[in-house]
Amino acid sequence: MNNKSIDELDLLEKVSQGDERSFNELFQLTHRRVYIYLYCLLRDKQIAEDVLVETYLEVWKGAKKFKGYSRVLTWIIGIARNLGMNELKKRKKFEDIDNFQNISNENMFNEEAFSRDGLIKKAIEQLSFKHREILDLVFFQEMSYQEISELLNIPLNTVKTRVFYAKELLKAILKTMGVEKDEL
Repeated sequence: MNNKSIDELDLLEKVSQGDERSFNELFQLTHRRVYIYLYCLLRDKQIAEDVLVETYLEVWKGAKKFKGYSRVLTWIIGIARNLGMNELKKRKKFEDIDNFQNISNENMFNEEAFSRDGLIKKAIEQLSFKHREILDLVFFQEMSYQEISELLNIPLNTVKTRVFYAKELLKAILKTMGVEKDEL
C-alpha cells in the first residue's frame, strides 16, 4: 500500500466520523481521477459533473460502510461507476439512436483529428463500452487487474482477456486510420 492509499484511508476514517475538513481533503485528493473516469464513461461534461457530486454525497453518507477490501479510490470509483451506469440506463431509454456512430464530416479536417492524441482518442471512441472502460481503468486510473476484477465483479482472467482484446482492437482501429505501431 502506498502513502497516497494510507492518506486516503486515514481521511476516509475521519470522514466516517463526520470530519468535513477531511472530506474536503479526500475530495481534493481524488476528484480529478473520478471525474475523468465518469467523463470517459458518460461522454458528457455536465452529466459527469452531476454524477461526481452524487458520488461524493454517497461517499460522505457511506464512509462508515467502507470495509477496507480495496483502496479508497477504488471504492469511490465503484460508487461512481454504479451511479454512472444508472445514468446510462436512464439515458438509453430515450437515446437508443446513440448506438450508431456519428458519421458527420463537420470535424473531419480539424488539426486535432490528425494529431497523435486526437487519433488515439477517436480510435478509443470506436471501441465497445466494455473495452473503453477496461482501458480507462488500467491506463488512466492506474488500477491493478485485481482491483478492476473486484470493481467490475468479474474474474481476474476476464480482466486480463479484456485488456488483451481491447489493446488488439485499438491497434487494428489505429491501423485502419493509417497509424502504424512505430508512429505511436
